[in-house]
Amino acid sequence: MLIAMPSAPIAAKVDWRIDQPGQANRGEWTGKRRVTLLSAAPRWFAKVTLPPIIGEAQVLDWRAFVVDCDGIANSFRVIACEREQIAGAINVRVRGAGQGGHSLATSGWGAAGLKLKRGQFITLGEQLLMLNAPVVADANGQATLSIKPYIRVVPTDGAAIEVNRPYAVMAMSDPKNGWDVGIGQNYGVAFDCEEAF
Repeated sequence: MLIAMPSAPIAAKVDWRIDQPGQANRGEWTGKRRVTLLSAAPRWFAKVTLPPIIGEAQVLDWRAFVVDCDGIANSFRVIACEREQIAGAINVRVRGAGQGGHSLATSGWGAAGLKLKRGQFITLGEQLLMLNAPVVADANGQATLSIKPYIRVVPTDGAAIEVNRPYAVMAMSDPKNGWDVGIGQNYGVAFDCEEAF
């Protein structure tokens, strides 16, 4: 079940990591290395750390959220950027069915020009994906995206793409989660989570 993270206070820090499984073999005679990637198996990981929360009344929503996660069972959205990535009213969608891999034809970008930069994110079908090249729309508001990691769930034609505030669908990495409290009702909340779309 997808549950909502409390809106305040916002995280003081989010540490992002991506795990791209692979296998490396090295030749005995030549010493050359060959790597095979499991392209459909990468996952995002994050450690979310809240600022100190003073007062029990201020921490109640976060305490309830931690318990509502039911250990590793329920998922939630973690925003992947610090502010809106793009201005203006746009409605970006998948252009054409059956797309997968590291490339995605899209429409709905509005006027021609640079829209997003390499290293920014999109969310497609609850998958967090990073742009591997700048997004430049043509005169028809269309652009082909170069993305990583691999598209793991093939989208339908016309599926919406979140480009303004992309997010990852995550779940707790450990079934044991909680909070710390010190003198003066000084609360600390931090948790590790992993992609779970």
